[in-house]
Amino acid sequence: MNTFSEVQRFRFRWLSLATIALNGLFIFAIVQQVVLGKPFGTKPAPDSVLILVEVLFLLLFIFLRSIKLQTTYNSSGIHYRFFPFQLKTTNIEWHELSDAYIREYNSFYEYGGWGIRTGAPKTGKAINTSQSCRQGLQLRFRGGKLLLIGTRNPEAIQKILDEAIIAGKINRIM
Repeated sequence: MNTFSEVQRFRFRWLSLATIALNGLFIFAIVQQVVLGKPFGTKPAPDSVLILVEVLFLLLFIFLRSIKLQTTYNSSGIHYRFFPFQLKTTNIEWHELSDAYIREYNSFYEYGGWGIRTGAPKTGKAINTSQSCRQGLQLRFRGGKLLLIGTRNPEAIQKILDEAIIAGKINRIM
């Protein structure tokens, strides 16, 4: 059976641009006030406050850049981790599923946004990274729970699903 791995990151350009702009502003303020000795603004903040705020904005930028959804599909099942919110990989074996299929979805309307989301009972839980990701792998567990995992490559996942179904790893219960 083939293996497919995918890494997805949040793609909110406006958020990246905002954090870059804020970091740039505070770096400029630190250079002007701390390095050049010219007060930044009419009521300048203490040097330590400028540096502390810049460190916080820098940590925010690093945090936002570190968020990623890692998924692997192979003969044993589906393995995913939404870093840094999940430190351990979650493993789903094929035999735990009663159905699995690719479907289109709207994360905002069905789940209320992006990330690790809990929708209505009829839609279940979703894990995704971006509004540009409109397709996902819908999983139905034997107990009836639902999980949707967003993907940017539904064709590759469909091939893995077909192989798992042919091999009898997913016994569809309708």
